[in-house]
Amino acid sequence: MAGYGGRQGEAAGMTSDTEPEPRLGGWLLVTTLVLAALVSTTSLLGLASHWPYAAETANWRLQAQGQDLGNLLAVGALLGGGFGWWRGSLRGLVVWAGSLLYLIYAFAIYAVALHFGPLFLPYLAVLGLASFSLGFGVRRRTHEVWVAGRARTGGSWVLIVIGAVFGLLWLSSIVPALATGQVPAELTAAGLVANPVHVLDLALVLPAMILTGLQARRGRSDGLLWLVPWLTFSTLMGASVAAAMLLVLAQDATGGLAPLVFVGAVVAASGWALVACVRRLERRPRRQPAGA
Repeated sequence: MAGYGGRQGEAAGMTSDTEPEPRLGGWLLVTTLVLAALVSTTSLLGLASHWPYAAETANWRLQAQGQDLGNLLAVGALLGGGFGWWRGSLRGLVVWAGSLLYLIYAFAIYAVALHFGPLFLPYLAVLGLASFSLGFGVRRRTHEVWVAGRARTGGSWVLIVIGAVFGLLWLSSIVPALATGQVPAELTAAGLVANPVHVLDLALVLPAMILTGLQARRGRSDGLLWLVPWLTFSTLMGASVAAAMLLVLAQDATGGLAPLVFVGAVVAASGWALVACVRRLERRPRRQPAGA
């Protein structure tokens, strides 16, 4: 975290910082602490109590509890990233942003795919606060993000490959079901009318990951800005999926280990790329329009 002020960038036209990055403070600091409290409370209730998921099928309850475990990891990343940004670290900002991406995704699923109950309003509060915090927090940046060398290439390819592989995986379940007029088996097991993971992934998340990877690989500022946040998201989400798989396997050992090994590889690749990109993260003053 130390050493960002005045740090020199790569040779490609980078200069030392002349204007400090806005730090986490004001209402964003308050909402970060409120989010941490809400997420921790709802997740611990989901893990320790029966009533939050009493109306769900056994399969969907275990998946929700796996998400709860991932949420606690996300709280740690949110607070760690927020504390780093409060101290002026750009690394902290992008990890904070990635944690918010995860929370938006997770709590959108809680809000629309769980039966109505006492935690409905807390779920909505997390979804709203995380969304507004992300939008206004990233908007306050004064510097462009730069990730140097092989870390940028590796992180870009990780996002592209994960986005493409999971897109094909979901379509391999959806397209045959549509062709035969049948409901995918995972919907029956979870007791759902539609899979919110398919909706969010195919409509928003996977295209965003692929586009970010392509833009970052070309050195474009928008791709470089979102490279670490999406890698943070991928690492946290993969960990929560792995936790859910372990819970399901503990209840039904016939499920097999192959999917768990696959998700473990995703977590390992995302985590490796995340660490590499964070270590090579730089910042440079935002380019001024010509004639400014």
